[in-house]
Amino acid sequence: MPTIDDVSKLANVSRATVSRVLTGTRGVREESREAVLRAVEELNYRPSFAAQNLASNTSNQVGMVLPAQEADFSAALLPQLSLAVKSLNKSLLIQYVNDATEQKAAIESLQHQCVAVVTLGKPGSDVASNVIAFDDFSTAGSANQGYNYAFATESACRYVLGKGHRNIALLMETENDVASKQMLEGYRSVLQNYSLPFNRQLLVMANNNIEQALLTLINSFTKYTAIIAKRDSYAAEAMRLLREFNVAIPQEVSLMSLEDSPMASLLYPPLTCIAYPVDQLLDHCVQRIKALIDGHSVFVPEGRTFTGRLVARASVADIS
Repeated sequence: MPTIDDVSKLANVSRATVSRVLTGTRGVREESREAVLRAVEELNYRPSFAAQNLASNTSNQVGMVLPAQEADFSAALLPQLSLAVKSLNKSLLIQYVNDATEQKAAIESLQHQCVAVVTLGKPGSDVASNVIAFDDFSTAGSANQGYNYAFATESACRYVLGKGHRNIALLMETENDVASKQMLEGYRSVLQNYSLPFNRQLLVMANNNIEQALLTLINSFTKYTAIIAKRDSYAAEAMRLLREFNVAIPQEVSLMSLEDSPMASLLYPPLTCIAYPVDQLLDHCVQRIKALIDGHSVFVPEGRTFTGRLVARASVADIS
């Protein structure tokens, strides 16, 4: 479905000009008006009331698209984001999705209703200019900013290696999501630097069933003395299952996560983490939303990545 951004690009005019032409507002040059009308006809564009609101920045909503499997994590993020959006005199509209197809559909729906749409994780290529990735991932050679899961995983691995661990399991989302790919990148890098073999059996994919994934690891004959999990909830589930199998934590298996939510310090033993920089990312996200509200639809990334800090607690044992 063509959008107002498609019309503005084809006509080589601003979105505001497209809106003025479509609403019959005076003050538009004749050549611009004709270019917009030609683009509308060529694209078969049908403006909606919500899209016209967006073009004139009058929408009072900010959308948020969240993966359903990240419900625990987003529960901690949403109150902060909601307050920040409220301070901009906007309200937060939330949709949960189960996969990339649902995410794309939700974004396409919300981008016409909201002044900005925030996603958790990279929303894919060819998205509208008012779509913001909360933790946009940095890749080699790019100017993108965001949380660097590769660096976080590398830091976690180096920490447990320093405690004498040589067989480290990595607990990720799926094999194909961007965060998991970055985690694997950092994991491989550390193994290579320490001249340690790569064992694919130590890669654990949650795939929306964290209990089954962990049971597969626990029931295997693969040796491991440490587990690094993406989320605190994954580490908590690992603690529960390991105890059911009479595995002592951290004496027999150490645990770390890449999050550090309020849950982390309440677990027993308290969870060692590479803390996810939610406050920094939130501030940056709000700046981008404000820029859209102020009419600056094109945002130039700063080329900056955010790296988490080590929070050492009692869930990692020194076995050296």
